[in-house]
Amino acid sequence: MKLRNIVFAAALFAGATSMAGAAMAQTKVYIVNESRVMMESKLGKAMNQQLTADAQQAVEQLGLKTLKTEADTERAALQPQIQSLTPEAIQANATLKTRVENLNKKYNELVQKSSALDQGVEQQRTANAVRFNYALVPAIDAVAKQVGADVVLSYGSALYNKESVDISAQVIARLDATVPTIEALKPLLPQRPAAPAAPPAGGGQ
Repeated sequence: MKLRNIVFAAALFAGATSMAGAAMAQTKVYIVNESRVMMESKLGKAMNQQLTADAQQAVEQLGLKTLKTEADTERAALQPQIQSLTPEAIQANATLKTRVENLNKKYNELVQKSSALDQGVEQQRTANAVRFNYALVPAIDAVAKQVGADVVLSYGSALYNKESVDISAQVIARLDATVPTIEALKPLLPQRPAAPAAPPAGGGQ
């Protein structure tokens, strides 16, 4: 009697395992490489070009090129005069001391401005990634429906995948067809709430 029960339980377990395996086999899982999509799509390239142009404009506005040229030129001129001197000897020479201090100030200013620029660029790059997602997600959704996907995973979360399940190229094509420019992206972004109307002049009593 017990043997019969064991056999029956084993049969049930085997059947359940088979059904679970069949269900997993029927699940269609695909992969999207978001970094590739941003690098290769028209929108991603446009956003990257805009970021580069903004950074170059900031370099000009901050005078970083001029500042670096001035500092490097002064350093080259000053180096032969101080390379054989001790710090005490430099401190004792008022002219050299002033030139060294001014040179250090220029390099400190260059470092501070460059760091501020790098931080601003990184913040803008992060903001661009967030904005890009407002176009990326609908594109993935559309392609997923076309290929009959049950699940779409990020490339970074997959330990292994076949090239045949990578739909990045299709997503790029979808993006290029629907949101190819920064201007085309703007309507997809959250709109800022309108500012409250100003109270009428003299309105009180």
